[in-house]
Amino acid sequence: MTDKNLEALIVKIVKKLLKKEITKLNQDSLPIVSTEVNQQLDSFPENFVTEEETHSTAEILKDVYTSRFVNLPTQEDLELERKLREMKFRQELRKDWILFLLRDIIVYASTILFMFTAAGFYLFTIINK
Repeated sequence: MTDKNLEALIVKIVKKLLKKEITKLNQDSLPIVSTEVNQQLDSFPENFVTEEETHSTAEILKDVYTSRFVNLPTQEDLELERKLREMKFRQELRKDWILFLLRDIIVYASTILFMFTAAGFYLFTIINK
């Protein structure tokens, strides 16, 4: 196996494991890190941090807080997810009923009808001879 294939395989496995672990997380299972109040830091001189660095830091924080892994699902998202599950259930139920009608009622009834027709024709030919 080449290095590229091996690397791609490792990346794929790690992604799957990370997705699995992230889906296991919910609000109740997250650990409480600290309840203490942090002490105030001394202010830095203004020339210590440039405007570009503060802007990029603000963007980074915005990206972190808006990512789907950090935000907890809202009530609207939970409602939409519930409706989606309900629609999938109804679709499966409809599919099961259609298969039941086709397989158990139509096929069975037409098989019995064919058997009676064939037996009646055979009986009719025997009686007429």
